[in-house]
Amino acid sequence: MNENEKLYKAHHRNYKSIEELYDDLSNAIINCDFENNKIIIHCTSDTLEIEPSRWGYCTYLNGKREADEWEDQDIYFYALAFVQQQQKGFAEFEDTSIVRITNEGVTYCDIFGRNHFVRYEDCAMNGPTASCVAEQDITKWYFKFYSPSVSIKIMFRSLFVFKKGKRFLTGRREKRFRTLQQSITDSGFTTCDLS
Repeated sequence: MNENEKLYKAHHRNYKSIEELYDDLSNAIINCDFENNKIIIHCTSDTLEIEPSRWGYCTYLNGKREADEWEDQDIYFYALAFVQQQQKGFAEFEDTSIVRITNEGVTYCDIFGRNHFVRYEDCAMNGPTASCVAEQDITKWYFKFYSPSVSIKIMFRSLFVFKKGKRFLTGRREKRFRTLQQSITDSGFTTCDLS
């Protein structure tokens, strides 16, 4: 499913429960948790909480209730906008955007079809040690590279195809995750494991 299909699906969906909203948001946002019938999104120093209300959803920013209530379609985009505003200087893409992995780094394609190269050596110069190029967390399925211009986060998602009404898994994300991890190690660099 491409980005436009994802946006269409999210924009035209009426959630039957806050759990369905959480499923969609947790696929798009890293630090998204569900506790006590609330969605909690941690981003830099701010926390956004979303809970169901009589007319839709109400939000709390750092514990203080915001004035507006949100409908199903709007709350999804409000949460995404909150995260994007907090993450200026940050780029995130899925591992399916990777064009090539070499001993020097990773080439990926952005939504405009332009290729970008993340050089391990450049990332190591910005890392906490001389050889560390990225943070990794296999429990949340991502690598976050210490790129000089912006932080680059690569998300690994489960991929499915549908054939005659049945869902099939295409390529294990753990295998894809380990391939990138092995490339970094084979190049003589390390990652900071947050798992």
